[in-house]
Amino acid sequence: MSIDLDRGAYEAALGLAWMSESGCHSLLRLLVREGPEAIWQASSGRLSEWGLTPRAVARYREKRRSFVLEEALGRMTSLGMEFAPFGSQLYPRELGQLVYPPAGLFFYGERETLERLTGCLRVTIVGTRRATAYGLRAADAFASEFARQGIAVVSGMALGIDTQAHKAALEADGLTVAVLGCGADVVYPRRHRSVYERIVRSGIVLSELPPGVGPARWTFPHRNRLLAALGDATVVVEASCASGALQTVDHALELGRPVFSIPGSIYADGHEGCNTLLYQGAFPALDPCVTVEDFLYLTRMERQGRRPARTLRSLDGGARGIGGGLNEVQDPRLAGILEFLVSAPCSVETLMVEKGLTVREAMAALGELESGGLVMRGGPGLYIRAP
Repeated sequence: MSIDLDRGAYEAALGLAWMSESGCHSLLRLLVREGPEAIWQASSGRLSEWGLTPRAVARYREKRRSFVLEEALGRMTSLGMEFAPFGSQLYPRELGQLVYPPAGLFFYGERETLERLTGCLRVTIVGTRRATAYGLRAADAFASEFARQGIAVVSGMALGIDTQAHKAALEADGLTVAVLGCGADVVYPRRHRSVYERIVRSGIVLSELPPGVGPARWTFPHRNRLLAALGDATVVVEASCASGALQTVDHALELGRPVFSIPGSIYADGHEGCNTLLYQGAFPALDPCVTVEDFLYLTRMERQGRRPARTLRSLDGGARGIGGGLNEVQDPRLAGILEFLVSAPCSVETLMVEKGLTVREAMAALGELESGGLVMRGGPGLYIRAP
């Protein structure tokens, strides 16, 4: 049991997490506002006020009655599995920025390792399951460099790019975390058992799904939002336009996270997704060392004190100061964005449409305004004018 939560809070979070076996429960959207205990103990009337239909209320109450804490704890103990509940020190706070944050994380690995993960820099590396030699080589090079610089590598342990990223991080003696689209005790794909066991020994294997839940068509898209939230930025190595990696990109953009893409052949369908991202404004990842520096620069505000020890160059060759008010912003482009944000919060996508910007232009402008203290986060993926 988590040492920084009382029994009631732990049981509530575990109970809600156990229900995730049937999908992303709609009540999870209330976690940040209400907390797990209030949701777990809510009356039928309260559940109805939160928007649940009578049928959903009845189903929820039945599941709640059938949950037995001791049985769940016994199952986890027999598997050697641990649980990081929402609100605990082991729960990465970035997950709370999701519209549907998980009620907790079932995980394998040392608690100290998960605690270290919550306080370190992290990059998500994703790509196709049908990786080419080019994609595997690129995944190895970029994951190795991030790991050598002390940046944890987050991926989904899928065939192809994901597993290559995990292997490269392990070979570089770096920290890596596998976010599964099944229970943390389920090795999928089975051929990756040796990689799975290596990650358990030196990193973290985690899932929001309770033990024993197998992979299904719906579990991987839900998993992808966790991949995006755990990474300070996302790097797409090799992906077609139909790749699940692009779902992770969508979540990353909703959260306001930078997206990097490694270019590929224009004649190969397997690279079309990456090339399209670049056309739309993703940051090009051309060299691992340069990309790490770009990553550190672009994520400096979001990291909130999780900083490397060395000084980094800026993307434009030098820092540019921004004044404290709208009239002091000299760049007309930045002034226009700042004026647009005065009325209400808006997403990156809205800003792109209204101002005719690419993803790269919008993210760079917002990052500059945020670093100057003129813009702040107004919610998951939303920006608002700072008071």
